[in-house]
Amino acid sequence: MDKDKKKFLKRKLGWFSLRIFAILNGIFPLGGSYFLGKILGRIAYFAVLRHRRIALENLSIAFPYVSSKKRKRIAIGFFIFMAQSSVELLYFLRNPRSLENIYIEGKENLEHAIEQGRGVIILTAHLGNFPLMSLKLAKAGYTVNVVARPMRDERAGDYIHNLRIKAGIKTIFSYPRKVCVGGIIKALRERELVIIQMDQNFGTGGVWVKFFGKLAATPLGPIIFALRTQAAVCPAYICRESQGRHCIKFFSPEKLILTQDKDETVLLNAIKFTRIIESWVKNFPFQWSWIHRRWKSQPSEKMRNLKFKIEKSLQE
Repeated sequence: MDKDKKKFLKRKLGWFSLRIFAILNGIFPLGGSYFLGKILGRIAYFAVLRHRRIALENLSIAFPYVSSKKRKRIAIGFFIFMAQSSVELLYFLRNPRSLENIYIEGKENLEHAIEQGRGVIILTAHLGNFPLMSLKLAKAGYTVNVVARPMRDERAGDYIHNLRIKAGIKTIFSYPRKVCVGGIIKALRERELVIIQMDQNFGTGGVWVKFFGKLAATPLGPIIFALRTQAAVCPAYICRESQGRHCIKFFSPEKLILTQDKDETVLLNAIKFTRIIESWVKNFPFQWSWIHRRWKSQPSEKMRNLKFKIEKSLQE
């Protein structure tokens, strides 16, 4: 079977699975959804070999001194968490009253950021059941924008996008790039909230910052937009505490480190924000996306010789 046919079948399977999950969520109570997710997560860990390998490789980078047995346990736990989060999200979308089980800690920090009057960049990560953050904030009356990558399967993408619209969430797609940049700036100038995740591989477009001790290509969106619009940067994450109960925790707005050199300013803040995210992942290892190849891109020798492009440059 050629590559294109495999992609086609995967998208068909993905769309079929999404519809099945949606139907089952209309039948099962939340406990039943969790049980279903636990079964599907275990199946996925043993069946999806590529993602299992990536997860275990990533865990060996992040926790080299932890036994392989414990890393395997974290990986299995994440696969179960991921499957449960998928069915759980559909349940919350179909049952908005369940959002009362998501509570906000540090709400005064978010309000302080809003009071600055220049919009708020919510700095977050692929931690916990992160789509629930935007659902809860929209339900609480905030104007929320989510920066999201368009899904490869157009039907599945339209389905999820329509669910966001019904929930009162605005979507800013990450490309076309020009449209994305314009959308974020417009939202911030209108004093809205923009949720941006800063924990995935960014190829050659960002800077290289140490994440769990190894250089990782790091996106710069929150920093660049904050410099351009003077929007407040408010770190926040969501974590699951028990079945159906989640906590969104907001921290005090972060003041940007400013220097006379823009590249140095960007790098120093990328280091600062990455350290914040790393601390979250250490606290909730079962709830972070280990199947993403965070350390895939590495700087070339030419890049290593450039000033303020990699964290090592600050130590030389």
